[in-house]
Amino acid sequence: NASVDVFLGHVNVDEITKLGNHPVRRFIIHPDYRQEDSHSFEGDIALLELENSVTLGPDILPICLPDNDTFYDWGFMGYVSGFGITERKLSHDLRYVHLPIAKREMCQSWLQKKNRNDVFSRNMFCAGSPTLKQDSCQGDSGGVFAMKDEKNDQWVAMGIVSWGIGCGEGYGFYTKVLNYVDWIKKEMEKAG
Repeated sequence: NASVDVFLGHVNVDEITKLGNHPVRRFIIHPDYRQEDSHSFEGDIALLELENSVTLGPDILPICLPDNDTFYDWGFMGYVSGFGITERKLSHDLRYVHLPIAKREMCQSWLQKKNRNDVFSRNMFCAGSPTLKQDSCQGDSGGVFAMKDEKNDQWVAMGIVSWGIGCGEGYGFYTKVLNYVDWIKKEMEKAG
């Protein structure tokens, strides 16, 4: 069991080390996740229960869970942020990219052209484009694919950075949070 450090509200690596972390009380990994299966990221979602409550402020805000399929349609735009690899090294500053949801068939076709047998299930969606040259990358995994629901003026966690083939070369694949909302709520109820 590797230790996990949780840092909230930081946008620079130097800030992270100065301001400290939030200890984790409990990890809850989805029962469908199989770390040993390198071609399937089914159930690539986990919950962390922190030891202490978190004080909200301008740099730490909650994000909503999705409640319908609408925003998973082709062309809707979302944001992915992280400290992942850029130009062959981890980023010192938090970076973000604005990506469109892609058509499922296009991503499936792209995977076939790459001769990949990775599982692209209905519990996943893809975003980006081979022509865009922007993507999430190693080090961004576990980060949120967030969308702004303009109608309700709130941010929604639509996906979680899961897997891809290279970086900035095509599509990125994301865990579809909507399909796990019932599991999330059940686990949160258990925690009290």
